[in-house]
Amino acid sequence: MDARTRDVVAVLVALAPGEVTTYGDVAATAGHPRQQRLVGRILSLGGTGVVPELPWWRVVNAAGRLVPGHEREQAALLRAEGVAVSDRRVVDAPVGRFSRRPVDRRSETPGRSAP
Repeated sequence: MDARTRDVVAVLVALAPGEVTTYGDVAATAGHPRQQRLVGRILSLGGTGVVPELPWWRVVNAAGRLVPGHEREQAALLRAEGVAVSDRRVVDAPVGRFSRRPVDRRSETPGRSAP
């Protein structure tokens, strides 16, 4: 497994249940901005022996759209984690880019901004 693949896999396996992100966000977090297609290719290899099984259902496009051809399965997996899905797109998630829940600022350390 090359270094870029290791970087992306590390980000993907760290996604928590209910956390929904985008291909571009995964790439940027892994240190490879603008490499969202790489993320898609790596996700397609999950469980093949090249990379481990990955939580592919937690990654959607920038508009929140589910993976074409896998919408039913992805929606079911996301709903099981508390994610709201409507019309083949994520509309709310407990954690991540698509969360509409208010942030509890009381838990932040004074003088530091939230990540």
